[in-house]
Amino acid sequence: MIWVAVGTFIALVGAVVYWWIRRRRQPRLVSFVALLREPVSFDPAVLARVAGKVWNADLGDGSSEGADGFVVGVEMFNTIMHGGRMFLINSFPSQYVENVEEAAKGISDLRIRSLFIEHRAWFSCDAMGIDGRTPEEEVRDTYLRLGLLFAELLDDNCLLVFLPDSNLAYAINEDTERALRSKDPVHALQETLTMPIIEVSPDDPLMKDAVEKARQGWPTFVSAYETNAGESFSVKAPITEAGNTEFIWISVTGLEGGLIYGKLGNEPGDLGPLRLGSKVAVRVVDLNDWCFVDAKGKLTGGFTVEAVQKASRRSRSK
Repeated sequence: MIWVAVGTFIALVGAVVYWWIRRRRQPRLVSFVALLREPVSFDPAVLARVAGKVWNADLGDGSSEGADGFVVGVEMFNTIMHGGRMFLINSFPSQYVENVEEAAKGISDLRIRSLFIEHRAWFSCDAMGIDGRTPEEEVRDTYLRLGLLFAELLDDNCLLVFLPDSNLAYAINEDTERALRSKDPVHALQETLTMPIIEVSPDDPLMKDAVEKARQGWPTFVSAYETNAGESFSVKAPITEAGNTEFIWISVTGLEGGLIYGKLGNEPGDLGPLRLGSKVAVRVVDLNDWCFVDAKGKLTGGFTVEAVQKASRRSRSK
Protein backbone atom coordinates (compact mmCIF):
# COMPACT_ATOMS: atom_id res chain seq x y z
CA MET A 1 0.00 0.00 0.00
CA ILE A 2 1.18 3.53 -0.82
CA TRP A 3 0.38 4.80 2.70
CA VAL A 4 2.47 2.05 4.29
CA ALA A 5 5.42 2.87 2.02
CA VAL A 6 5.17 6.56 2.86
CA GLY A 7 4.76 5.75 6.55
CA THR A 8 7.84 3.54 6.50
CA PHE A 9 9.81 6.35 4.87
CA ILE A 10 8.64 8.77 7.56
CA ALA A 11 9.65 6.35 10.31
CA LEU A 12 13.11 6.01 8.80
CA VAL A 13 13.47 9.77 8.44
CA GLY A 14 12.36 10.14 12.06
CA ALA A 15 15.01 7.67 13.16
CA VAL A 16 17.70 9.56 11.26
CA VAL A 17 16.58 12.86 12.78
CA TYR A 18 16.62 11.23 16.21
CA TRP A 19 20.22 10.09 15.83
CA TRP A 20 21.23 13.48 14.45
CA ILE A 21 19.83 15.17 17.54
CA ARG A 22 21.65 12.79 19.88
CA ARG A 23 24.92 13.30 18.04
CA ARG A 24 24.53 17.09 17.90
CA ARG A 25 23.45 17.22 21.56
CA GLN A 26 20.57 19.61 20.90
CA PRO A 27 19.90 21.37 24.24
CA ARG A 28 16.17 20.59 24.39
CA LEU A 29 15.77 16.87 23.99
CA VAL A 30 12.31 16.63 25.56
CA SER A 31 12.15 12.93 26.33
CA PHE A 32 11.44 10.28 28.92
CA VAL A 33 13.88 7.36 28.85
CA ALA A 34 13.26 4.02 30.57
CA LEU A 35 16.39 2.09 31.55
CA LEU A 36 15.42 -1.58 31.50
CA ARG A 37 16.44 -4.98 32.76
CA GLU A 38 15.50 -6.65 29.47
CA PRO A 39 14.84 -5.39 25.92
CA VAL A 40 11.29 -4.63 24.77
CA SER A 41 9.70 -4.00 21.39
CA PHE A 42 6.56 -2.10 20.49
CA ASP A 43 3.89 -3.05 17.98
CA PRO A 44 2.68 0.02 16.03
CA ALA A 45 -0.90 -1.22 16.44
CA VAL A 46 -0.50 -1.29 20.22
CA LEU A 47 1.12 2.15 20.26
CA ALA A 48 -1.71 3.55 18.12
CA ARG A 49 -4.26 2.21 20.57
CA VAL A 50 -2.40 3.32 23.72
CA ALA A 51 -1.43 6.78 22.46
CA GLY A 52 -4.92 7.25 21.07
CA LYS A 53 -6.43 6.46 24.45
CA VAL A 54 -4.25 8.79 26.56
CA TRP A 55 -4.35 11.62 24.00
CA ASN A 56 -8.03 11.11 23.17
CA ALA A 57 -7.20 10.80 19.49
CA ASP A 58 -7.82 8.52 16.52
CA LEU A 59 -4.35 7.44 15.39
CA GLY A 60 -5.37 4.57 13.17
CA ASP A 61 -4.42 0.95 13.76
CA GLY A 62 -0.70 0.93 13.01
CA SER A 63 -1.23 0.04 9.36
CA SER A 64 -3.64 2.80 8.32
CA GLU A 65 -4.07 6.46 9.15
CA GLY A 66 -6.65 7.73 11.65
CA ALA A 67 -8.60 10.98 11.73
CA ASP A 68 -6.06 12.63 14.06
CA GLY A 69 -2.78 11.10 12.91
CA PHE A 70 -0.99 7.80 12.57
CA VAL A 71 1.66 5.45 13.98
CA VAL A 72 4.20 3.61 11.86
CA GLY A 73 7.10 1.44 12.95
CA VAL A 74 10.31 0.09 11.48
CA GLU A 75 12.16 -2.38 13.73
CA MET A 76 13.40 -0.41 16.77
CA PHE A 77 11.86 2.90 15.66
CA ASN A 78 8.23 4.01 15.87
CA THR A 79 6.92 7.37 14.73
CA ILE A 80 3.69 8.98 15.93
CA MET A 81 2.21 11.94 14.10
CA HIS A 82 -0.46 13.84 16.02
CA GLY A 83 -1.56 17.46 16.08
CA GLY A 84 1.11 18.45 13.57
CA ARG A 85 3.86 17.11 15.86
CA MET A 86 6.20 14.16 15.50
CA PHE A 87 6.96 11.85 18.41
CA LEU A 88 9.43 8.96 18.39
CA ILE A 89 9.14 5.78 20.44
CA ASN A 90 12.48 3.99 20.25
CA SER A 91 13.62 0.76 21.87
CA PHE A 92 17.17 -0.60 21.93
CA PRO A 93 18.53 -3.94 23.19
CA SER A 94 21.68 -2.29 24.52
CA GLN A 95 22.81 -0.07 27.38
CA TYR A 96 22.14 3.64 27.12
CA VAL A 97 25.82 4.62 26.99
CA GLU A 98 28.85 2.83 25.59
CA ASN A 99 30.81 2.66 28.86
CA VAL A 100 28.31 2.14 31.68
CA GLU A 101 30.91 1.61 34.40
CA GLU A 102 32.69 4.84 33.52
CA ALA A 103 29.44 6.82 33.32
CA ALA A 104 28.33 5.38 36.66
CA LYS A 105 31.33 6.95 38.40
CA GLY A 106 29.66 10.32 37.98
CA ILE A 107 26.50 9.23 39.83
CA SER A 108 26.84 10.13 43.50
CA ASP A 109 23.66 8.38 44.70
CA LEU A 110 24.66 4.75 45.28
CA ARG A 111 21.11 3.48 44.72
CA ILE A 112 20.82 5.24 41.35
CA ARG A 113 24.33 4.13 40.42
CA SER A 114 23.56 0.49 41.19
CA LEU A 115 20.37 0.53 39.10
CA PHE A 116 22.13 2.31 36.24
CA ILE A 117 24.83 -0.34 36.10
CA GLU A 118 22.18 -3.07 36.15
CA HIS A 119 20.25 -1.88 33.07
CA ARG A 120 20.71 -3.81 29.81
CA ALA A 121 18.27 -2.07 27.44
CA TRP A 122 16.18 1.08 27.10
CA PHE A 123 13.31 2.76 25.35
CA SER A 124 12.37 6.40 25.02
CA CYS A 125 9.43 8.65 24.22
CA ASP A 126 10.79 11.72 22.43
CA ALA A 127 9.24 14.91 21.09
CA MET A 128 10.73 16.37 17.93
CA GLY A 129 11.09 20.05 17.03
CA ILE A 130 11.81 21.42 20.52
CA ASP A 131 14.71 23.86 20.84
CA GLY A 132 15.82 26.83 22.89
CA ARG A 133 13.27 29.08 21.19
CA THR A 134 10.29 26.91 22.12
CA PRO A 135 8.05 28.63 24.72
CA GLU A 136 8.17 26.97 28.14
CA GLU A 137 4.40 26.56 28.13
CA GLU A 138 4.69 24.42 25.00
CA VAL A 139 7.54 22.43 26.55
CA ARG A 140 5.44 21.71 29.66
CA ASP A 141 2.49 20.65 27.51
CA THR A 142 4.75 18.33 25.53
CA TYR A 143 6.11 16.76 28.72
CA LEU A 144 2.52 16.29 29.91
CA ARG A 145 1.58 14.42 26.73
CA LEU A 146 4.75 12.30 26.78
CA GLY A 147 4.30 11.53 30.49
CA LEU A 148 0.82 10.11 29.92
CA LEU A 149 2.09 7.83 27.15
CA PHE A 150 5.28 6.86 28.99
CA ALA A 151 3.28 5.84 32.09
CA GLU A 152 1.24 3.43 29.95
CA LEU A 153 4.39 1.75 28.62
CA LEU A 154 6.17 1.26 31.96
CA ASP A 155 6.15 -2.04 33.84
CA ASP A 156 8.30 -3.94 36.35
CA ASN A 157 11.03 -4.25 33.73
CA CYS A 158 11.97 -0.59 34.25
CA LEU A 159 14.75 0.32 36.69
CA LEU A 160 15.14 4.06 36.20
CA VAL A 161 13.45 6.97 34.45
CA PHE A 162 15.99 9.32 32.87
CA LEU A 163 15.33 12.85 31.58
CA PRO A 164 18.04 13.87 29.05
CA ASP A 165 16.94 17.52 29.15
CA SER A 166 17.93 17.84 32.81
CA ASN A 167 20.33 14.87 33.03
CA LEU A 168 18.43 13.52 36.05
CA ALA A 169 17.49 9.91 36.84
CA TYR A 170 14.68 8.70 39.10
CA ALA A 171 14.33 5.27 40.67
CA ILE A 172 10.96 3.62 40.14
CA ASN A 173 8.74 3.61 43.23
CA GLU A 174 5.07 3.64 44.16
CA ASP A 175 4.78 7.34 43.24
CA THR A 176 6.36 7.20 39.76
CA GLU A 177 3.24 6.42 37.75
CA ARG A 178 1.20 9.06 39.57
CA ALA A 179 3.92 11.63 38.86
CA LEU A 180 4.04 10.79 35.16
CA ARG A 181 0.27 11.18 34.87
CA SER A 182 0.25 14.56 36.61
CA LYS A 183 -0.14 17.95 34.93
CA ASP A 184 3.58 18.66 35.45
CA PRO A 185 5.40 15.29 35.36
CA VAL A 186 8.90 16.80 35.50
CA HIS A 187 8.16 18.62 38.75
CA ALA A 188 6.20 15.68 40.14
CA LEU A 189 9.09 13.27 39.50
CA GLN A 190 11.29 15.52 41.65
CA GLU A 191 8.88 14.95 44.51
CA THR A 192 9.29 11.16 44.20
CA LEU A 193 12.95 11.39 45.16
CA THR A 194 13.91 9.82 48.46
CA MET A 195 16.98 10.65 50.52
CA PRO A 196 20.00 9.95 48.28
CA ILE A 197 22.56 7.33 49.27
CA ILE A 198 25.92 9.09 48.99
CA GLU A 199 29.24 7.36 49.58
CA VAL A 200 31.33 9.30 52.09
CA SER A 201 34.02 7.67 54.21
CA PRO A 202 33.17 7.50 57.94
CA ASP A 203 36.74 8.72 58.50
CA ASP A 204 36.08 11.90 56.56
CA PRO A 205 36.53 14.84 59.01
CA LEU A 206 33.22 16.35 57.86
CA MET A 207 31.38 13.12 58.60
CA LYS A 208 33.13 12.47 61.93
CA ASP A 209 32.19 15.94 63.16
CA ALA A 210 28.55 15.53 62.02
CA VAL A 211 28.16 12.14 63.71
CA GLU A 212 29.63 13.50 66.94
CA LYS A 213 27.12 16.38 66.93
CA ALA A 214 24.27 13.93 66.35
CA ARG A 215 25.27 11.68 69.24
CA GLN A 216 25.75 14.59 71.61
CA GLY A 217 22.32 15.92 70.70
CA TRP A 218 20.53 12.55 70.96
CA PRO A 219 18.74 13.50 74.22
CA THR A 220 17.00 16.31 72.27
CA PHE A 221 15.55 13.77 69.89
CA VAL A 222 14.46 11.41 72.67
CA SER A 223 12.74 14.21 74.58
CA ALA A 224 10.87 15.45 71.52
CA TYR A 225 9.82 11.92 70.54
CA GLU A 226 8.58 10.94 73.99
CA THR A 227 6.59 14.17 74.41
CA ASN A 228 5.26 14.08 70.84
CA ALA A 229 6.78 17.52 70.24
CA GLY A 230 7.13 17.15 66.49
CA GLU A 231 6.71 14.71 63.62
CA SER A 232 8.64 12.72 60.99
CA PHE A 233 11.10 11.33 63.56
CA SER A 234 13.94 9.55 61.76
CA VAL A 235 17.41 8.25 62.52
CA LYS A 236 20.28 7.16 60.33
CA ALA A 237 22.24 4.08 61.27
CA PRO A 238 24.16 1.23 59.63
CA ILE A 239 22.15 -1.77 58.44
CA THR A 240 23.94 -4.96 57.40
CA GLU A 241 22.24 -7.53 55.19
CA ALA A 242 23.39 -9.96 52.46
CA GLY A 243 27.01 -9.09 53.17
CA ASN A 244 26.54 -5.37 52.59
CA THR A 245 26.34 -2.45 55.03
CA GLU A 246 24.56 0.82 54.30
CA PHE A 247 23.98 3.88 56.44
CA ILE A 248 20.29 4.44 55.83
CA TRP A 249 17.44 6.57 57.17
CA ILE A 250 14.87 4.83 59.36
CA SER A 251 11.42 6.16 60.29
CA VAL A 252 11.23 5.65 64.04
CA THR A 253 8.32 3.67 65.48
CA GLY A 254 9.65 3.07 68.98
CA LEU A 255 12.48 3.59 71.47
CA GLU A 256 13.25 0.95 74.06
CA GLY A 257 16.38 0.98 76.19
CA GLY A 258 19.36 0.93 73.90
CA LEU A 259 17.36 0.02 70.80
CA ILE A 260 15.63 2.06 68.11
CA TYR A 261 12.77 0.42 66.17
CA GLY A 262 11.52 1.61 62.82
CA LYS A 263 11.04 1.11 59.09
CA LEU A 264 13.47 1.82 56.28
CA GLY A 265 12.77 5.36 55.12
CA ASN A 266 14.25 5.00 51.65
CA GLU A 267 15.01 2.26 49.16
CA PRO A 268 18.38 0.65 49.97
CA GLY A 269 21.06 0.24 47.34
CA ASP A 270 21.73 -3.47 47.98
CA LEU A 271 20.52 -4.95 51.26
CA GLY A 272 19.18 -8.27 50.01
CA PRO A 273 15.46 -8.68 50.76
CA LEU A 274 15.15 -5.36 52.64
CA ARG A 275 13.11 -2.69 50.90
CA LEU A 276 11.56 0.69 51.62
CA GLY A 277 9.29 0.15 54.64
CA SER A 278 11.02 -3.02 55.92
CA LYS A 279 11.00 -3.27 59.72
CA VAL A 280 14.41 -2.99 61.39
CA ALA A 281 16.00 -2.38 64.80
CA VAL A 282 19.32 -0.65 65.44
CA ARG A 283 21.39 0.11 68.52
CA VAL A 284 21.62 3.66 69.88
CA VAL A 285 25.40 3.25 70.14
CA ASP A 286 25.53 2.80 66.35
CA LEU A 287 23.56 6.00 65.71
CA ASN A 288 24.88 8.07 62.81
CA ASP A 289 22.33 10.90 62.64
CA TRP A 290 18.77 11.91 63.51
CA CYS A 291 16.20 14.48 62.48
CA PHE A 292 12.59 15.51 63.03
CA VAL A 293 10.25 18.39 62.20
CA ASP A 294 9.48 20.40 65.35
CA ALA A 295 6.14 21.93 66.33
CA LYS A 296 6.96 25.08 64.36
CA GLY A 297 7.63 23.12 61.18
CA LYS A 298 11.41 23.50 61.39
CA LEU A 299 13.73 20.61 60.59
CA THR A 300 15.92 19.76 63.56
CA GLY A 301 19.02 17.59 63.23
CA GLY A 302 20.19 16.15 59.91
CA PHE A 303 23.84 16.85 60.70
CA THR A 304 25.26 14.35 58.20
CA VAL A 305 23.05 15.66 55.38
CA GLU A 306 24.99 18.91 55.33
CA ALA A 307 28.27 16.99 55.63
CA VAL A 308 27.38 14.82 52.62
CA GLN A 309 26.43 17.88 50.57
CA LYS A 310 29.75 19.54 51.38
CA ALA A 311 31.67 16.34 50.58
CA SER A 312 29.80 15.99 47.28
CA ARG A 313 30.57 19.57 46.28
CA ARG A 314 34.21 19.03 47.28
CA SER A 315 34.54 15.93 45.08
CA ARG A 316 32.96 17.69 42.08
CA SER A 317 35.38 20.61 42.37
CA LYS A 318 38.46 18.37 42.17
